[in-house]
Amino acid sequence: MRIAFGWTAVLLAFASAVFAQPPQQPLQTTSGTGFAGAPYSGRETTVTVRTLADGTTTTETFVQLLWRDAEGRTRREMIRHTPSGAEYRSVIVTDPVGGFFLKWTIDDEAARRVMQIWPMAAAQKATATLPSNSPPPARPASTPAFRREVLPPQEINGVYAEGTRTVRTVRLEEESSNRVIEVSNELWISPDLKIIVRHILDDPRAGKTTTELTDVLRDGPDPALFQAPEGYAVLDHRLKTR
Repeated sequence: MRIAFGWTAVLLAFASAVFAQPPQQPLQTTSGTGFAGAPYSGRETTVTVRTLADGTTTTETFVQLLWRDAEGRTRREMIRHTPSGAEYRSVIVTDPVGGFFLKWTIDDEAARRVMQIWPMAAAQKATATLPSNSPPPARPASTPAFRREVLPPQEINGVYAEGTRTVRTVRLEEESSNRVIEVSNELWISPDLKIIVRHILDDPRAGKTTTELTDVLRDGPDPALFQAPEGYAVLDHRLKTR
């Protein structure tokens, strides 16, 4: 069995801290910016299912394409649709080596062909490293209102992952029924790729949101994916900070 006490423990502790708070939004997954030596690409799909007051359900799906090169640069391509159904893509390339990130949109509208450059904070520029021999941070004690379990490791879509599940009991005192619900947060992390490969947040108040990484390839992506596109007007926000 593999053990990843350093980075994995830090990310799990962060997730626990986020989960201990009332917000109902799912934890944002990460493409692993700054982690060098582990290039990959994949498809991240987030599905949210909500049950309405009349018993019917709604389903929302959000898809992102992810890449990371051997230097730790990442590209996140978000697939969206206009009200008419036309598809366009928003792209963010984060370059911790150069200390900047790029943003642009891929579509057929000339007016939207603007490529923006933003500076990264000093803390973001440093290449992330996996702590070695670092003891895991203290875990929250189990209580009747909060419990946590370490799940058996498994392969998720071909990627080895280690997981935890945290369950928080919430009493809805604002409701006349004063009912009690359980909010479950399940997080699966790849210690090799240093990314979240599956995240399930099940909150009866907001619905169930499942984010999963599929189609994972460990080959180095095309370097052109991390470069600014041609034919776009350039808006450089770094000039405003000098």
